[in-house]
Amino acid sequence: MATSMQGKTVIVTGGAGGLGKAIATAYINAGANVAICDLNETRLQEVASEWDSTGRYLGARADVTDEASVQGFVQSVVDRFGRLDVLVNNAGLMDAFTPVGETPKATWDLTMAVNVTGSFLAMKAAVNAMEKTPGAGEGQGGLIIQIGSTAGDRGLEAGLAYTVSKHAVNGLVKHTAGVYGRKGIYAVGLMLGAMATNIQESMARAGTMHAETFALSSGSKITGPEHMVDIKDVARYCLFLSDRSIAATANGGLLDFRKNFPIA
Repeated sequence: MATSMQGKTVIVTGGAGGLGKAIATAYINAGANVAICDLNETRLQEVASEWDSTGRYLGARADVTDEASVQGFVQSVVDRFGRLDVLVNNAGLMDAFTPVGETPKATWDLTMAVNVTGSFLAMKAAVNAMEKTPGAGEGQGGLIIQIGSTAGDRGLEAGLAYTVSKHAVNGLVKHTAGVYGRKGIYAVGLMLGAMATNIQESMARAGTMHAETFALSSGSKITGPEHMVDIKDVARYCLFLSDRSIAATANGGLLDFRKNFPIA
């Protein structure tokens, strides 16, 4: 049975393209109020042209590394729709697959700022909004879905900065689930394997090593597109988790989307 999101409000960070857009699409098709933030204004305009007519869409340019920007965006969502039920922490960036001896501090700082601090700030603002959602503590609450990576439990699926950042967000999920789960606000991490998204597109344009090439060189069994995780499958799973009973049983879980099994 399809999950209905009628009357619910969902935020997707980095939601104007790639995986974020696919997730936002699944929610808006399920009847949710959908709010996305992104830094790409062209893509934001394209999404607005598609969804403004629904009356259930809000898009804004927001920088997830800036607390005032994040808080302002979340408040604008609550002001518009009256509640916040789901946050999908999707905004993130890849590094250049460099090891510790070759990683510039600027790369480290930026990756941590977006992937870790950005996730923290969005979670912080979302949790505070969810605690004020009508019905919170009475069978209602909220759900945070953290987009993670299989690099969060392995050492050779990305460069140093990205690998450390994805280990870190697993801690965000675990701690948030432990503290807020008793209040009906659940947190789940999705550890995704290789995907064809705009992160890979930007890497290719920049001339950096492709994730698949790095994985092959490090002994991974990723061999081609047939092993890529489909972003539409991830989007459907986010929707599935948004069922309150499912979210409760998954609270604190780090769910592996490693299509390239078997890998220890």
